[in-house]
Amino acid sequence: MRQIHIDHPGTGLNYNMARELATSRAHNDPEIEEPIVMAWHDRGASKMSPVIEGGDINTRWHDYGESHSGHIEINVNGQYDFVFADAAGFDGYGPSPYVNLSDGSGTKYLCQRGLLRDPHQPEKGACVALDDYTSKMT
Repeated sequence: MRQIHIDHPGTGLNYNMARELATSRAHNDPEIEEPIVMAWHDRGASKMSPVIEGGDINTRWHDYGESHSGHIEINVNGQYDFVFADAAGFDGYGPSPYVNLSDGSGTKYLCQRGLLRDPHQPEKGACVALDDYTSKMT
């Protein structure tokens, strides 16, 4: 797996900014047609994805990404790590029966499309509210 390091000057770097930088770099990589994040690690917050119970926070995310077809690992400022695979060889599943929606107060929901009367408005019986953690997983 190739390793790439991005030095981002300035202050205020957070996970979302680091992910955007890494994703942009992955999209410009000539060896990856359709980059997708397989694993990530936020050193400062001691978080990783996928979450693997009992796994070493400093290495398990990397092992997972590498063993699931990771092509490149992009490190941003020594703080954030992202493992990208190439999704170009995988078949699509077609349209999803689920959609992420937000209400007027900013609460995020996972909704079943077929149960919604208005495809842009979450409603009881068709949607489940997501917390900060689960909203990042969908």
